[in-house]
Amino acid sequence: MKHLSVTVEESTLERIDELKEERDESRSQVVRDLLSKGQRADELEKELNTLRQRLETREARIEELEQQLTRRSQIEEKVEEVALEVREERAESNAPFFVKWYRWFRD
Repeated sequence: MKHLSVTVEESTLERIDELKEERDESRSQVVRDLLSKGQRADELEKELNTLRQRLETREARIEELEQQLTRRSQIEEKVEEVALEVREERAESNAPFFVKWYRWFRD
């Protein structure tokens, strides 16, 4: 291992000493552990940011698909309306002559 000297605030040194006593470890070991945890926290933060971006992308895709589904439903409703009109027209065209005449006369 390499040796490193650092200057820290008195409150930080007090906290390191508290951890040293709680863990029954040396100051050096406590500092190494804290540095390691800090490094891991940085890695986790990067991973979290990546996951947030993926979530935002997926949320945008879900919104897009919901809009497409809404448009599809509207189109299906229109298709049903047209199909009903076609069925009605076919029914009218297959009606007996007197029914056709009555409808014409009524309109």
